[in-house]
Amino acid sequence: MHRPLLALVPFLALLAPLAAQKGLPEPRAGLSFAPPKGWVELPATGDRGATLRLFAAPRALASKGEGSHTPLLRVMVFGKGEDAGKDVVDGLPRTTPFRGLEDFARRGLGAKTVDQEVKKAAGLDGKRITGKELPGERLLFGQTMPLEDGEAALCIEVLANQADKVKKEIEAALGSIEALARVPQPRVLPPWLADAEWATKDAATRTAARRKWAEELVAAASKAPEGGYKISKSKYWTVLSSADPAFTKKATAAAEAAREWLAKKMPELCKEAPLPAVLRVFDSVDHWTAWTIVRGDSREYDSTRRELCVVNDRDNGGPAGWGPTARAVLWQIFDDVDPGVLPGLPRWFDNGLWEFLRSSTFDGKKYEFAVGDVERGRIEYYSQNKQPLPQIWDIVQESIQPSPKDGKQEDVWGYTPECSRLVRWFWLHDGQQAFGKPTQVVDYVHAIAKAYGKLGPNPIANVSTIGLTTDQQKDLNTRSYQWRDAMLVEINNTAVPLVDGTWRALNEKWLAFNKTVK
Repeated sequence: MHRPLLALVPFLALLAPLAAQKGLPEPRAGLSFAPPKGWVELPATGDRGATLRLFAAPRALASKGEGSHTPLLRVMVFGKGEDAGKDVVDGLPRTTPFRGLEDFARRGLGAKTVDQEVKKAAGLDGKRITGKELPGERLLFGQTMPLEDGEAALCIEVLANQADKVKKEIEAALGSIEALARVPQPRVLPPWLADAEWATKDAATRTAARRKWAEELVAAASKAPEGGYKISKSKYWTVLSSADPAFTKKATAAAEAAREWLAKKMPELCKEAPLPAVLRVFDSVDHWTAWTIVRGDSREYDSTRRELCVVNDRDNGGPAGWGPTARAVLWQIFDDVDPGVLPGLPRWFDNGLWEFLRSSTFDGKKYEFAVGDVERGRIEYYSQNKQPLPQIWDIVQESIQPSPKDGKQEDVWGYTPECSRLVRWFWLHDGQQAFGKPTQVVDYVHAIAKAYGKLGPNPIANVSTIGLTTDQQKDLNTRSYQWRDAMLVEINNTAVPLVDGTWRALNEKWLAFNKTVK
């Protein structure tokens, strides 16, 4: 979800104190570097594993035509010997490892042109890289340093119309590179991605492997937190927060209360201790937004890092501001069941849960789930126009908004209020009992995991969407829609294999519920 920048300060005033600060060692890249003063460190993620450190300017800035963007600094390492022949498979570009900063500028950020010149870094013959005409009116300025097994780099991504104003600060940061003894650290992949035999292993073996990996991941995050993040412990998570203690306490309490409420609704999913995870508290919406763009996912939980994400959103505080926190907790619960649940969520289920939790309130002790304005408004629309709500099967089967047949870009899911209403019927009223399954939601989650295990991941999961042609985009869409539709059939056949007459009887109860619950 992208938010408009409501208030801006002049860029020069914002970055006036950006003289480079003391050099920070990064042995994994074999260098030290000095980010501009006042820049904030974010978790290093995305960029296909090439980014080791990530820093952001204090806040987002605006361009005339492309909205807002937060300037970013990356410390990166690229390996030698990557096969360019694997960059395109079956006509679609793939997320193969980047082979250098120039390659990252082109294939990672979409630069149309890249200028290079030889320029020493730490006494070594590196290159100065300038990536131009990036989407969103951005530029990339970088400095590379040769390594025996590849290339290290420092680069800054900034709006083109602001680059001249911060030229000195960019030059100071790129010129701050000094060589260190390198201590390479291999990238640790999640076990379901690292193990080619993962799908053939039994559930107990996979759970044990995931728990061991999660323990190691959280221990590493606790041992070496990003600069500016303070560590604390909660009942369920290790907390890493860049916010003040008061907000951190509120965020932790909200997450714990959400966990306990959801555990009561789905005890079958929460009877075992949760896999270790980090509760990450961001102190800036701009930094959260920048981070989601880098990692390529706006969900409030990162399964590859085992992190639940909470943001100190000063424009959306108070009791109504904790829906995203509850969602982060829910996503972790689902992910603990199986790593295929989150990528396999059907549209109706994903959007329904999203809106149901968005409209919740938290008073510091407990959550309330009154009908929100979005849901109420849609129900009133049907009533005022004397139209019945869509039938349950049309929602769950997603025939209410089928996938496009010609590969065109689909519209945003248009029935979120109705899906939220269905979740409300399940969790707060007698919807699950009406199905004859008090565990209907839990059964549905397990069905997603089973379907994902049978059909495998989305075939376009490793496709890069940077610079796709119109035909490639249609091809990508078609493959994704076909997989998603097959998943939905498999899920529904497993979790709700009801005959047509039963569905008609259920729909009468559904309509009655919507007439009585406001």
